[in-house]
Amino acid sequence: MLPLLLACAGSAGALTLTYPNSTTTIHERAAELQSAELRGVQVIQNHWSLTAASKTGTATSQPISVAAFDELVPSWNSMTGKAGSVTVEVRVQTPGGWSRWYSFGTWSAAAGRSSAGSQKDSAGQVNTDTLRLNAKATTFQYRVTLRGEGTQVRLVGFNTSDRLKRTAALGQSSDKKAWGKTNVVPQRSQMIYPDGGEVWCSPTSVSMILADYGVNISVPEAARGMYDKAYDGTGNWPFNTAYAGELGMRAFVTRLPSLAAAEKFTGAGMPLAVSLGWKKGELPGAPLDWSDGHLMVLVGFDARGNPVLNDPAAPNNDTVRRTYPRAAFEKLWLTHSGGLAYVIAPPSAELP
Repeated sequence: MLPLLLACAGSAGALTLTYPNSTTTIHERAAELQSAELRGVQVIQNHWSLTAASKTGTATSQPISVAAFDELVPSWNSMTGKAGSVTVEVRVQTPGGWSRWYSFGTWSAAAGRSSAGSQKDSAGQVNTDTLRLNAKATTFQYRVTLRGEGTQVRLVGFNTSDRLKRTAALGQSSDKKAWGKTNVVPQRSQMIYPDGGEVWCSPTSVSMILADYGVNISVPEAARGMYDKAYDGTGNWPFNTAYAGELGMRAFVTRLPSLAAAEKFTGAGMPLAVSLGWKKGELPGAPLDWSDGHLMVLVGFDARGNPVLNDPAAPNNDTVRRTYPRAAFEKLWLTHSGGLAYVIAPPSAELP
């Protein structure tokens, strides 16, 4: 069994989720936020906000060292209100020095939010929500820009992963404690919305998890709230978790190494939004014949250890609940997205 490791890394004592395929570093405590170089930004309790004299400001982290990685996906939880916005940038240390600052766009709860578009150079490239490097790195640095009165940032997270290790824990044995347990997550189909619903798997999945915690947001409202103008869609991973963050949730993107690791979350009452793709015939019982990228909600496991999902591609709400073969599902999840998952829960909930 390869357990979830919650480690304290670096002088700031950041919360780190360490797996064979990835590391997720989370800064959300006052000491971690205070350790950044602050310009026009102050730490109040456990969040960054602009100083009284500033309309914009930045928080630049100290260099962060992690296991070797060639992909990075950020997360952030903020309150931007009607006029504020947040930008998250990352640079990596290469043999020749620091790379450029790569931008993940401008997030705002208001309309007009947008990723930064494709950015490519000799070190790597950003495709909407993911920085992919041409060579592995072990050190990165982030810079967060806050704009607008009242804007706050209370969490930043960074999932770093090694593409060659995506399936390192495929078939990991389970302790079976979560088998036979499913969370009663409201079932919602994306397909009942004729004006764009066919591509709303991600906001539909987020809306189901929010509803599980008593935050009842309709699917179209969630889709509007995370729409990325540059991407022209609702599938931007950090925008999805940022949307949940604007509603008071603690939300971030991670990559899990196996279904055995996912069982720790569902067994603790935390459903996960997971991303996978498949070709025709590879996922028995799926409402879609194939998909090159689909989000659904992992709600638990049946008595034999097969994953139980709320699959928003079902034709109606009553047919959303699905059970898929464990081995097939795990392989498709890990090979497609490296085990990518949204962790969304109230701030008071403890990670398993």
